[in-house]
Amino acid sequence: MRLLIIEDDKEVAAYITKGMKEAGHTIDTADNGKDGLFLATTENYDALIVDRMLPGLDGLSIIRTIRGAD
Repeated sequence: MRLLIIEDDKEVAAYITKGMKEAGHTIDTADNGKDGLFLATTENYDALIVDRMLPGLDGLSIIRTIRGAD
């Protein structure tokens, strides 16, 4: 499964990434909302893990934008 983690806390992102890679998943990460939205809309992911409070664009806005774009 290919996952996108959008998380600005580097330690939290590393912890989630490590666990997901150990489970056999492919992981991409973004550390701010704008980069996360760009990746989410230009690449194909099976699931997103999105922090709510991000620099640039908050997590809920990212989800709303993706859902609105279908």
